Parts: sequence; C-alpha cells; structure tokens
Amino acid sequence: MRRSLVPAAILSLVSFALGGTPILLDVPAGLKPAWERLISRHPFPPGLSRGTVILREGSPPGFRTVESATLVPVIRMWETPVTLTRAQAESGAARLLPLDSVQLPDVALPVDGLFPGDPGYPLVRQISLGIQGDEAALRSWFEDLPDLPARDPASRIRWIGAVGDIMPARGVDAALLAPGGLQRVFGDTLPFLQGLDLLVGNLEAAATTGGARATKTYTFRFDPRALVSLAAAGFSYLSAANNHTFDFGRQGFLDTLEGLSRAGIATSGAGSSEQEATRPSVLKAGETEVRLLSFAAYPADRSGFDGRVTARAGADRPGELWLDDEGVATAKRAFSPSAFNVALVHGGVEWSAGPTVDQERRYRELVGAGADLVIGSHPHVLQGTETRDGRLIAYSLGNFLFPGMDGTPGGERSLILAVGIFGRRIVSLRFVPVRLGGGTVRLDRQPGALQEFFSRSFRLNAALPLNGPRGVQQAEEKRSGE
Repeated sequence: MRRSLVPAAILSLVSFALGGTPILLDVPAGLKPAWERLISRHPFPPGLSRGTVILREGSPPGFRTVESATLVPVIRMWETPVTLTRAQAESGAARLLPLDSVQLPDVALPVDGLFPGDPGYPLVRQISLGIQGDEAALRSWFEDLPDLPARDPASRIRWIGAVGDIMPARGVDAALLAPGGLQRVFGDTLPFLQGLDLLVGNLEAAATTGGARATKTYTFRFDPRALVSLAAAGFSYLSAANNHTFDFGRQGFLDTLEGLSRAGIATSGAGSSEQEATRPSVLKAGETEVRLLSFAAYPADRSGFDGRVTARAGADRPGELWLDDEGVATAKRAFSPSAFNVALVHGGVEWSAGPTVDQERRYRELVGAGADLVIGSHPHVLQGTETRDGRLIAYSLGNFLFPGMDGTPGGERSLILAVGIFGRRIVSLRFVPVRLGGGTVRLDRQPGALQEFFSRSFRLNAALPLNGPRGVQQAEEKRSGE
C-alpha cells in the first residue's frame, strides 16, 4: 500500500482552502513550493470530497507535467569559469539555481559543455502530478490542467557577443575580399562568432572610396565592399559613433552609413541628422527584443580634431550622438523596460589601464537610464568591468581586428565577450581570449590565457595596469594606429 507523505504545513493549507475536505496530498517536502505555485494558478473546485493528489519529480506513467525548471550551477562572475560534469553539478561542486532566478554577479556555468537550450542539457527538473480516486470533480480538475512540454523550449540562453575596435584597412579589406578571405582574417574565431545570436563591435574607420582626408594624426578608410564580409562573419551591428568615421569628412561618414545599410548591418548613434542618430536599432535575440544605441565620448585629437564640434549630429547636419546630459536623456527615451538594452560608447583615454572618473559616472548614468549592458571602446586595451543592479559595464574591450598593433603592450591581446541573456536578464558570461597579429585575429590558446585575463583585466570596479606606468609609456611610443 502506498504510504502518503503529507507534511502538516501542506495539510493545513489544503484544509483551509477546501474547508476541511478529506483530499489527501502525497507531496514530498521539497516539492511544497511547486505545489503552492500550482494550486495558486489552478485552485480546486468547490465540493471535492475524496481522492489523493500526488506530486513527483520526473514523468511517471499516468502523470501530467505541471512544471519544468531548468537548473544551472553558478559562480561569481570574477571567478575563473569551468565546465562541470553532471555528476559534479549534482554533487554540489557549485550552487544550483533555477535559470530564471540567476542574476549578476552570479553567472551560469556549462554542464558537460552544454548550456540551457543546447540539445541534451541535463539539468532539467520536471515535476508531474497524478491523482488516485474516482471523484469526478477531481478528475475533471486534473484533466483541465494545461499540457506542458517535457522540456521547456523557452528555457534557453541567448548569446550576444561583443568585441572591441575593428579597423579593416591596411590590407585587411583586400584580404577579406579575396577567395577564402573570411577564414584567412578570422581563422578559428569564425565558428564562435557565427554561432552567436547577435554580434556587435565598433567600426574604427570610414567605409568609403571618396571624401576629403581630414587633418588628423591618423586617418583610416577601407573598401566598403568588405562590410559584406563582416556581415558574413556574423556581425549584426557595428557602431559608427567614433573618432574615425569622419576621417574623410561628411561624405565618407555618409558613405559608411550607406555601406552598413547595404550590407545588412545595423547601426545607431550616427545618422544623416540628429533625429536619425538618436533612433535606436531594434534587433532580436531569439524572442527577446534587443535595443542598441551608440554614443561618442572621445576626447579631442592632438591634431585639433574635436568630434564635439566636427562630428556631432544636428537638426540638419549628419553626425554622431554625444554622451552628455542630453545623450543620457536620449537613452531614457530610446530604451524600453520590455527589451534588453545595450549602449555602446566610444570614449576614455587611449592606452589607459582603467576608466576615467567621468567615464565611470557617464556609463553608470546609462545604466540608470535603462541600459542592461554597456560596452566601451577607444582605449585599445582591455579595462575592467563592474555590475550594477544586475547590469554589466565593460569599460573597454580593447582591439579586435586592427593591423599595426603588433608589439604594443596590451594592444594585440583582447577577447570576445559573450553575454548570455534569459529574457532580459544577464545570466551567464563567456570570455574568449584572442590575439591580434598581421591584420588577423585568432583564439589565444596559450595555457593560462584566460586566468591571466581574469587576474589582470576583469576585476569588479578595478583594472590593474597592463605593465605598470612604463607599459603605458611604451604603448604610446610603439603604437602605429589610434
């Protein structure tokens, strides 16, 4: 005879709800919260007089799945990530949480190399309900429960990838346009890039064959046809709000916007007018709406070029959206509480190991304006990150594809940041070290590359110097592009 496990707390709850009717519950204590969620959504009908309700994990014959929870092992985001086996995850090697309750600074780890939503992900907890007895009202209630799939297809992490500066000139454009160019330039990073739901970066050059060269320390332009290759590499969004898209004047800037549009790559924060520049791009990562808005915040060039004067968008003037009080107000209007909101900012001090005080203040204001993720570029080296209320700020992702950085301290080492979202929350992070060289980018497979990255570049609220003060000085002396 089946022994009914009926915790007193649940019996009193049912007696109160049913006025003392003798419905019995066979509910293990660990499933009490699941029972309470179920009965709150689907109350018993009045007048029940007999029968037994049974709740179990798994899917026994004759039972109906009433809840499917995806569990994930979690660590703090500043701890070096690992891949756990199912046995390790279930034995307590890391804390186990429901996926829908994870929030930064906690991040989900893969299990057997798989994340939620990947075929075969093992940690899916199914809770099923069965009944005993011939009470018609109880059977009718049971049969009216909604059918749930054995595995919840919505319990899937979507991945938004972000990289630093992309400067496809100095022969990179020609390489991309040649047969086999994608593989030659991106190498073993390509499968990872193309496997992301969305991929964003900063386009650090003008896509034009015309225009008048600006009077600047460095000017970059490349063949606009190479933008199609960047789209094929997986880029769905490229920021044009930076200090190089005006390198060949307004004509070069407008050519860049037109080329992005033709290639099917979204952009924002740059437009033919202020109205266009303030309009966010709206994309999708699975079922989640993603809103992206770019901002310029770079200092004046030592040549005298000042983007606030030359490149700022106006009512009848093409240009960029600037990150100031007005820009923060624009972010508040552009971002939506029902979307995952991303701000990309080109600002800070080149070759600096950490953000400026003004950077910290402005980037945090963007979080206050609704940004769930803030991605920085311009310093050419990795800087630190911080979390605020479950949101993430990455102050600089350094370079990603930038010929001429060979030998610069920190300028030839970077990463792909993959942000895992569930709904509109960040639930996981993947840091993929890469190394630049000769107009190409490759995965950095050197032993300890990821550990070194964590110890030197990605601590909360702090970024350690790359090589001390002398390292920054050497970068100034050796760099061949800004």
